[in-house]
Amino acid sequence: MKFIPYGRQNITAEDIAAVVEALKSDFLTQGPAIEVFEQAVCAETGAQYAVACSNGTAALHLAAIAAQIEPGDRVVVPPITFVASANCARYRGAEVLFADIDPATITMSPLACRKILERCAAEGRPVKAVVTVDMAGHPCDMQAFALLKKEFNFVWIQDACHSIGSSWEDNLGIRWKTGEFPEADMTVFSFHPVKHITCGEGGMITTHSEAFAKNLRLHRSHGIMRTADGFSNREEAFAPDGSVNPWYYEMQSLGFNYRLTDIQAALGTSQLQRLAAGIVQRQTIAAAYRSRLASQPFISFPAVADGVSHAYHLVVAQIDFMASGRSRAEVMNSLKADGIGTQVHYIPVPMMPYYACSVASDEINASLAYYRQALSLPCFPQMSDEDIDRVCDAMRKALA
Repeated sequence: MKFIPYGRQNITAEDIAAVVEALKSDFLTQGPAIEVFEQAVCAETGAQYAVACSNGTAALHLAAIAAQIEPGDRVVVPPITFVASANCARYRGAEVLFADIDPATITMSPLACRKILERCAAEGRPVKAVVTVDMAGHPCDMQAFALLKKEFNFVWIQDACHSIGSSWEDNLGIRWKTGEFPEADMTVFSFHPVKHITCGEGGMITTHSEAFAKNLRLHRSHGIMRTADGFSNREEAFAPDGSVNPWYYEMQSLGFNYRLTDIQAALGTSQLQRLAAGIVQRQTIAAAYRSRLASQPFISFPAVADGVSHAYHLVVAQIDFMASGRSRAEVMNSLKADGIGTQVHYIPVPMMPYYACSVASDEINASLAYYRQALSLPCFPQMSDEDIDRVCDAMRKALA
């Protein structure tokens, strides 16, 4: 019996050829394939600048550095996300505050965020940054957060690790791609194997700000400056005739080795060519689940806001386990026995021991309610119609 995991990478002969070509080139890292990949992501997202790095967590960390988040600053994050969305603030010594989700779309509630912004402003410690998360591939309420940013003057980091290729329509009928909207200061993507495209591991930060892009590039490579126009110690950097000393470089800040290799970038560039087709397939899978499980008691699915093109990194079913008389563990184990892999995305971050007691439970009621019912079903482009039927049949059996 074939096992159907909740997510799976899709590697083609073209991907393999692209990686082999990189392996045969003069550069395995810090070579031209990086810029090619960055430019391809700019073209895909509509962003002005793109900075590749080693993974999505590194991308979030670099964004926090560029945002100049410092010890004692406050950063707002939703509870329903992978821990990296919050950890990037803690890496900088900042305090993490959790704003509850909108139970319809499972993205951060602008109203819950506003309450925190107003409270912090009243306390004389305004919020430095807000990290929104496009949960499962659904963009957050972009216009609402743009208005909050204008009013409260925070740095907006959009965690779009689930949503590359998604889009949304504003109230003027203008359609925006994720990464294109200029009000989001930096948008972060992940290229982990279960994401829409993969580099094996990889990340990217897009921005419309040249200053942010320069800062991101500096800190992804040890804080080292190698371009003449950025040198501080000009006496050491330049020869008497004004030429740059060929050996010279400067470490100007405490940076990290967060570089992506040319091998990974070549794979990412190849994968990116199939992004649009893959999202259509994911949307088809999600629609099939909704249709085939519509009459099944105890199962529902999150809403898709008007004007949103959902990227469906995940298809999350919301199951009333209590009403069904079956626990989540029983359902997952039953599905596993039938060759179906599932997962829970996510345990609320404030429930993690590291973040315990950082927020009162009644402040994240919607997040806790979502968590009690969440179960991610298999969703990846290679799924066949027969695979979808197998999942749906196994779900009915598990909840019988």
